[in-house]
Amino acid sequence: MHIELPYGKTKLTAELPDGLDVSILDMPATKVDKTEEEMIDAAMRNPIGSPLLEDMLKPDDTVVIVVNDQTRPGPNVLIMSELMKRLDKVGVPDENVTIIFATGSHRSPTAEEARKILGDEAYNRFKTVDHHCMVDEENKYIGDTKAGIPVYINKVAAECSFLITTGLITQHHCAGYSGGRKSIVPGIAGFTTFHIHHSFPVYQYEPAMGFMHGNPFHNLAVDAARTANVRFIVNAIQDAHKKVVGFVAGDLEAAHEEGVKLCESVTMLEVDKPADILISSPGGFPRDIDLYQSQKAISVSELICNPNCVFVLVAECSDGFGGGSFRQIMVDHADPDEIIDLYAREGFTPGSNKAFNYARALKKGRVIIVSPHLSKESVEEAHLEWAGTLQEAVDSALEGRKDPVVAVIPSASGLCARVRKQD
Repeated sequence: MHIELPYGKTKLTAELPDGLDVSILDMPATKVDKTEEEMIDAAMRNPIGSPLLEDMLKPDDTVVIVVNDQTRPGPNVLIMSELMKRLDKVGVPDENVTIIFATGSHRSPTAEEARKILGDEAYNRFKTVDHHCMVDEENKYIGDTKAGIPVYINKVAAECSFLITTGLITQHHCAGYSGGRKSIVPGIAGFTTFHIHHSFPVYQYEPAMGFMHGNPFHNLAVDAARTANVRFIVNAIQDAHKKVVGFVAGDLEAAHEEGVKLCESVTMLEVDKPADILISSPGGFPRDIDLYQSQKAISVSELICNPNCVFVLVAECSDGFGGGSFRQIMVDHADPDEIIDLYAREGFTPGSNKAFNYARALKKGRVIIVSPHLSKESVEEAHLEWAGTLQEAVDSALEGRKDPVVAVIPSASGLCARVRKQD
C-alpha cells in the first residue's frame, strides 16, 4: 500500500506491506459554490451579533488590527483588503491604523513574511508592530477577568479606540478551536497572563481538540478578550486541506460560535478503533514550519492511540526546533516524567509547553520524527527518534509488531479524530 504525506511544500511517500489493517484518516474535499471574495463580502455585509463595521467606526478612531503570524495559514491578504475598503469608506486615515502580529511566544515575522501575510498594499500603507510577550514595557495591564486573573496585552492594542481581530478557525489542541478570542490570549498577551493561561490547571493535560465549552483555556481567553474590548472580528474557516469554506464577522463570541459550527462540520471524524501505529503530518507548510508547531499533529494522534503505540511525525521543520527553551528542556531531561513534573511545578515558559506535549506523547509510546531538514544528532539529543525518510520510519515502527492497526493522518493539524462509541 502506497502512502503519501505533506512535507513542507512537497510530499514524502512510503510503502506499507499488504495485509495490514490500515486506515487513511482524512475528510473529503469540501464543496463550496462561492468564491472567497463572495464569502467574505457576505460575512462583512451580514455581521453576527454586531452592527456593520463601517457603522461602528469613526474617522478619528485609532484602529488596531490583530493579524496572525507566519505560523498560521489563512487568507490574510483578502481579509485586509475587505477591512481597508471599510476604513477608506469611513475616512479613517492610514496613520491612525496599526497592525499587530499576534506572535504569542513565537518569533517575529521577517519583513518578507510580513509582506506576504498582509499583501503589498496593507504592508505599505500601515504601521506594523511585532508582539513580544516577554517585554514588560511593551505590555499593559487592563484589568482582571471575572476569575480575578490579571490581563496584560500589547500596549498599542490596549490604548487604541477600536480593536479588530482577524484569524482562522480550525481545530486546536488546547483551545478546542482556534480563532476569535485566541487573537488576544495568547496572541498579544503579556507574559503574566500568558503564564497563567498556559499553565495547569487552565492548560489541560490531555489534548483538547473539539473541547471548547467548559474548557478553562477557552473561558479565560474569552474573558481576557472582553476585557480588552475587542469590537469586531473577521475569521476564516478552513477544512482539513486548508481550503477556505467560509467567513464569519462581527461579535467576538457570537461570530466565533457560528464559525466553530461550520469548522466542526468539515473537520471532525470518527474511527472504529484506536491504532497501534499513527503516521501523521501537520499538513505541510506553514503548519510544519518547526518541530514546536508540528507537535499539534501528534495531539490528534493521541486521541486515537493504543497504549505502547508508535507516533510517526512527518514535518519539514525549516525553522528547526523553534519555541524558546523547548529543545533544551527535551535535551536536559531523558525521563518524560521529569518534564511533566517540571511543567506542573513551574508552569509555562516559552517552549516548556511543547516539551510537556512531547513528554506526554512519550508516556504513550515511541515518537519518530521524519525530517531530513533536522539532523539525527539534534533530534536524538532531545530523546526523540529520527528517520531520514518516511520509509525508514515506517519500517522501524512495524518492526516486532504483529498485526498492528495503522492510522495515516495526512493533514492532522486541520482535523479532529475520535474513537466511535460502541453501542
